[in-house]
Parts: sequence; C-alpha cells; structure tokens
Amino acid sequence: MNDIKFYVRTTGDRKFNYDIPHEVILDTERKPIDSFINLLEKIDGEQAVILEDDLVLCDNFVDEISKVIEKYPNDIINFFTRPDRYFTTSYNNVFSYNQCTYYPKGIGKYLADKMREIRKPYHRKMYGMLLNEALNESGIRHLNYRPCLVQHVDGLSLLTGIVYNRQTIYF
Repeated sequence: MNDIKFYVRTTGDRKFNYDIPHEVILDTERKPIDSFINLLEKIDGEQAVILEDDLVLCDNFVDEISKVIEKYPNDIINFFTRPDRYFTTSYNNVFSYNQCTYYPKGIGKYLADKMREIRKPYHRKMYGMLLNEALNESGIRHLNYRPCLVQHVDGLSLLTGIVYNRQTIYF
C-alpha cells in the first residue's frame, strides 16, 4: 500500500517520532477545525491516514493498517475510540476521537464542504464532532475498526490543552 499518504497534525508543542513516512501539518494558529478542513481538501485526490502527534503506534503499524484498508478500501476507517468504549468493528457508530483515521481518495473535498456548511458555534475545537455530523447527514459509511491500532499518550491533549488519559484496548 505504497500509495497511502500519512499526515500528522500538530501544534508544534509536542515532540513525536513516528517511524513512518509522513508529512507534518502544523497548526500554529490553534484553529483545529479550520486546519482539519483544509487538510481534508488537500487529501481529496489521494488515500490518506490522518494522525495526531500524541499517539503510540502499534508494532508494524503500516503493515497492520494496510491490511485493514485493503479489506475496506472505500470506507472511512477510524482506528481509535474513547477509553470507556470498547466495541467490535462496526459501521456508522460515533467517531469519538479522530486521532487515526483513513480517508479514501475523492472524499476529502466533499467532507470539507459539508463541515463548513453545518458548522455551529458549539463545535468550537471539536472537529471530530463536526466530522461525525457531516458523515451522518451525508449518509457516508464509516467504520470503527477494533482493536485500536494506536494508543493515546497520557498528557495534554493536542488541541484542547486539557489533560486526558485516553487509554484504550490496543492492538
């Protein structure tokens, strides 16, 4: 799956070392929804996995994620969940967090436009909530893959500055 591109979103405050080929998407203005929407437009013509900078990746991450993507190549796939929620692989459940998600080619611009259309003040920094609403309103199939292929590092959340412990059942 050499044609999958990996993008890592960061504010630049945290050090990370992902041993995978990736492009860093820097959000120095701390506008998570705007930077996320802009990234969705950027990835429209490619298969992409968007990661955040506060994760531990499973062993053989690229191989493991590639196996799942080969099985579900046309679906948006979330590889992470809330720590208090564990369920089996299933379609169209809530994307609680969007810390490691695969997007097939040709969906990014549509989702970006839909997110702009339905954006409300209560979304504030919660781009995952806005994405979830866009997916549901559009009827786009999205898959929560389990077990998780990434683990959240304890400490400050990338975008909210709040300390979270989001440990999940992990591959």
